Amino acid sequence: MIVLAIVNQKGGVGKTVTAVNVAHGLALRGYRTLIMDLDPQGNVADCLGLPSGNDLFRILFPGNTVPLEEGVYPSGRPNLDVVRSDKSSVSLKTAIGSLSDRPREYILDDVLQGAAYDVVVLDCAPSIDILHTLAIVASHYVLIPTRLDQLAVKGVRDMLYTIKSLARISTCELGAIIPTFYDRTTNESYLQLRHLAENFKEYVWPPIPQDVLCRESTRFGKTLWEYAPTARALVGYNERSGKTVGGYQQVIDRIEEVILR
Repeated sequence: MIVLAIVNQKGGVGKTVTAVNVAHGLALRGYRTLIMDLDPQGNVADCLGLPSGNDLFRILFPGNTVPLEEGVYPSGRPNLDVVRSDKSSVSLKTAIGSLSDRPREYILDDVLQGAAYDVVVLDCAPSIDILHTLAIVASHYVLIPTRLDQLAVKGVRDMLYTIKSLARISTCELGAIIPTFYDRTTNESYLQLRHLAENFKEYVWPPIPQDVLCRESTRFGKTLWEYAPTARALVGYNERSGKTVGGYQQVIDRIEEVILR
């Protein structure tokens, strides 16, 4: 089983959209996939057209005896299950933060041990908190979506610093940086993409084109794979050479090639 954390300390970078479409894309390729929402806003359920729920609270609350398999919620899609989150996760963070016995940072890692999934995708809140720490400790790799602007790119550096600061208790590695909202018509997008590539080399994967269909699919509670399978955000854009570049489809390809190999 491989655990992937979708993280960025800057909000508004397409983190949940990335998590949902990566999870469903992997499920469509036959991987038994679980997506866990670690954000009290509970946006994963909204993106999948599911009712809100306190699954995360039930599974992780200290002293709770609900096993993972009883706390997951079916997504209604083959190979894809969900652990939903809601405002109860705020009190969950307080409860975990007050623990003083077995290192609290390993709670999520313990819960996931032996889980009957090929891939677990963790959608993390943009703020650094105890759930964020739990996610990094439990994960094998982080995928960092980022807008191509100065503040969001700074969020990438902050995230890498956080991973480094937890190296004593975590073996999590950088898997990829995924540029989102890529607009080929603006010089800023191009310059920031080049800046990322120069600094992080092979970790920078092809960008996700800006696409209004991402917002539309969320509004209808569907992933892009269901709502608009030919969307630019999925299939990428055509270069003058005729080569197709970017999109979540290539992200799934790279995950298979680099991480799940």
